[in-house]
Amino acid sequence: MLELLRIVKFLINYYMPKITFKNTGASVDVEAGKLLKEITKENNWSIAYGCEDGMCGTCMVKVVEGQANVSPMEEKEKETLSVMGMDTSVYRLCCQCKVNGDCTIEQ
Repeated sequence: MLELLRIVKFLINYYMPKITFKNTGASVDVEAGKLLKEITKENNWSIAYGCEDGMCGTCMVKVVEGQANVSPMEEKEKETLSVMGMDTSVYRLCCQCKVNGDCTIEQ
């Protein structure tokens, strides 16, 4: 049992999700739990930002693969996307969305 716990801890600490930006085909391995905002800025992906607080919707992207691998949507983000008439099952705000596993986004 102890060996199994060590393996699980290793996988949690060392698993690096892969994020792909469909617009360019660029991919990057990232730390699990990182905000899409940080990932897109660090890699100079062409995502515009406004308020960076989930209110303006400027940083909206479509998660085309791996919707289950991003953080659950909180109420503020859901409200913003709903007001914009967007499908909250596939659209997310980079400033609010954390990556927990492999996914592909497009703008």
